Amino acid sequence: MKIKVEIPDRSITRAKLEYPTEDVNLGYLMTIGKATYVRTSIDWAGHATVDNFADKAVEAYAFDNNGGPVNGLFERVVDGGNAYLTACASGLATRDYVHQKLVANSTSDVAWEAVDLPSYRSYFIRLSISGSTHKGFREDMTTPRFTATDTSIASGRWGSGNGWVRGNPFRDAWLRAPSSPAPPAQAILELDVEGSGASEDPYRPALSQNLVEIQSLTGLPEFLYREAKKYEILKAKGFTDEEMRLLLGSIPQHQVDLGAVTWGAFEFSEKSPTNIVIITGDNPYQQGAIQKHIELAKNKNLKVLSPPRNYGEAVAQYQRLRRDFQHWLAGKDNYAYQVLGLEELDIFQNVDFYFGELVEHRTHYQQLKQVPEAELWRRLEVLEEKLSKVTVLTEERDKHISKVKEVKRLGW
Repeated sequence: MKIKVEIPDRSITRAKLEYPTEDVNLGYLMTIGKATYVRTSIDWAGHATVDNFADKAVEAYAFDNNGGPVNGLFERVVDGGNAYLTACASGLATRDYVHQKLVANSTSDVAWEAVDLPSYRSYFIRLSISGSTHKGFREDMTTPRFTATDTSIASGRWGSGNGWVRGNPFRDAWLRAPSSPAPPAQAILELDVEGSGASEDPYRPALSQNLVEIQSLTGLPEFLYREAKKYEILKAKGFTDEEMRLLLGSIPQHQVDLGAVTWGAFEFSEKSPTNIVIITGDNPYQQGAIQKHIELAKNKNLKVLSPPRNYGEAVAQYQRLRRDFQHWLAGKDNYAYQVLGLEELDIFQNVDFYFGELVEHRTHYQQLKQVPEAELWRRLEVLEEKLSKVTVLTEERDKHISKVKEVKRLGW
């Protein structure tokens, strides 16, 4: 980085240092006064940007100590502590990489990856948000582990922290540009809602579980057998599950969920009796969990949709579903992107986000007004350039180019 020094004593002040908003370490932003301490409504605390942003990604090494104060990422934190949280939590049976939202002091699961992770390890994770689409990466920064759509929070501060109200090793956290593409749907289901909204019992789609004792299975990762052995030893010494949780902060994992699948919600709302869930991955230990979820939904007379084969089918599905889910703010291109995973649809839905929030419905207009004007202009120009390179769905491409130009013409 080149720094131009303009004062006689040759000193370098923070005001003179470059202020990048992508591909920058959070520690550097702390140094120049562009990041600071922050906390969420459930006492996740750490460090985050001073400025609000809409489309960004944040990545960091997140340490997991099996259910204690878990390091992770928080995104779009707004006044009052509302936020999106992404973390590795090995104390959860076969859903250890989870994405949540905090709104009005309640917690909701909006996506998770069906995976069991060893505890007391650091994991390289990234949460990317473009418009209303959320993508979670873990270790492999090119292939999302989950995708979700949510419009509850439109902009905010981005950072890294943990479950104790104290600092965190923010030097490992980076602010990035949002990432693409997304995994395509394997099943689309309507599911009931369960949970109380408490951090230990979040609102979530009622996915069925099939908890099986680890020691009764073969071929599982070796660390699971070690965890199950810990549990067996403690049980033999007379410890109850409640006592283990009190003493250790968590119960050693002794079960896996053979019903777990990787999924992301589309516009999850705890106020709706049912929600649409898009499943993108089967059980890591036993294939067939997706089919069982399909059968259970059918038995309850809930909606079961086959993944669309193209954009036209995706739009038709969205229009049918929209009649029953009036709370949806996300549009047809959000849905088409989440079920098809095509990169050009990510651009379309991202443009729709800005057009909707700044011109059309303006639901979160005041949130977007908190984003520095230069950032909004830069992002709109990036999207316009990306649209110019799209060579498919040209009629839709041209409509979205017009939307970008309209936003820029009207301003905000």
